[in-house]
Amino acid sequence: MAENETRLNSNLFKQYQKFGFDIMEELADFFEKAELDEINEKAVNSLDGCYQQLTFPDQYSIRYTSWNNASKPFYIIFFNSRNKYILELDLTRLVCIEDRFTWYLAKPRNSESKKVLAKQLDLVQTPSDYRAWVNHQKMMLKQGEKINKEGFLLVEDSNWKELVKKLAALIQVYPRNT
Repeated sequence: MAENETRLNSNLFKQYQKFGFDIMEELADFFEKAELDEINEKAVNSLDGCYQQLTFPDQYSIRYTSWNNASKPFYIIFFNSRNKYILELDLTRLVCIEDRFTWYLAKPRNSESKKVLAKQLDLVQTPSDYRAWVNHQKMMLKQGEKINKEGFLLVEDSNWKELVKKLAALIQVYPRNT
């Protein structure tokens, strides 16, 4: 518990926690028919579970949640109507420097998600400075340090509005029968 308390009080930790809630709020505004739940303070304080959920009329959902028994506290995960995850996005891979954002998404294991990402985004070599920055963030956030040399480029040196717009556009193209 002491480690979680230390993490919860870190400025970097609080910033990434806020990024997640801000993304959920922006997506709720973008997808007008989706319903955003209240923040689950118990999950937030324990770093375990779903912090907040956005549910679509067809029962697909986006959850801001921890992953892997709270060892990875910053994930945005898209689920289908059968509660099967479709795509997970690691927020610790989001780099923010002076209000400019760069985010290379990890290659998913799910073959359908790989196809969708490959169709929508470029799979590229992640720049070494980006990998070093993400590795440092992951170390500071105590969330592992592994980042592959390839990733799908979502945004590079973009503002917040462009980041959320690209993320929403990506979510919109996901087939609803996966």
